[in-house]
Amino acid sequence: MAKHFQSIRWGVSEVIWILALRIIVVFVLGRFLLPLFPGINQQVLNIADRVILILLTLIFVLRIGDLEDLGLQKQHWGKNIILGIAAGGALFILAAGARHFFTAVLAADVSTHPLVKMAAQAGNPRQLAGPVFAAGVMAPIAEEIYYRGFAFPAFVKRWGPVIGVIVSGLFFAAVHLSTVWFWEIALVGAGLALLYYQTGSLIPGIIAHSIINTTRLILVYLS
Repeated sequence: MAKHFQSIRWGVSEVIWILALRIIVVFVLGRFLLPLFPGINQQVLNIADRVILILLTLIFVLRIGDLEDLGLQKQHWGKNIILGIAAGGALFILAAGARHFFTAVLAADVSTHPLVKMAAQAGNPRQLAGPVFAAGVMAPIAEEIYYRGFAFPAFVKRWGPVIGVIVSGLFFAAVHLSTVWFWEIALVGAGLALLYYQTGSLIPGIIAHSIINTTRLILVYLS
């Protein structure tokens, strides 16, 4: 997989540019367009944010390459699905352990966790559908395409696989803007980056990411 990462035709500067463009577009949408449509809520903006991230990344990459450069491969679907399920379970346990540490040792307020806040807003299964779609479907697709398929190879190309995995996890956590849960998000991000490095496919990461988010949402809702 290292050979594939060294052959990509973008670098860290392009990663920052895509992120900056995403922030600008989402700001414009939230500041100027959403007020024109009072019925649109924050959940819609969250989904739009993910769509924008996917489109910006694809537009850039498809100008100079193809979907396989992002790890979106058609081969080995069965194997990748199994790996994704297994990795999702392992990373969910890792995230739960980190969350337990921060709540028990550092007295972190679990209600401030991004996924907990999303699930807490749902009063019934129908209201839970929106957060599950946003966090369990759109977020895994968008974030794996950008953070692992696009950003992570640029980090590996510049700093090597070990530092690349660490930087990828830290970058993933930093963009989530959650100081309390920074290290939990970083651990999951690093684990997903390592999964992509080992498999060369984003499919296991998308599935694992979806399992982590969806399971967490449902457990919080049921509790």
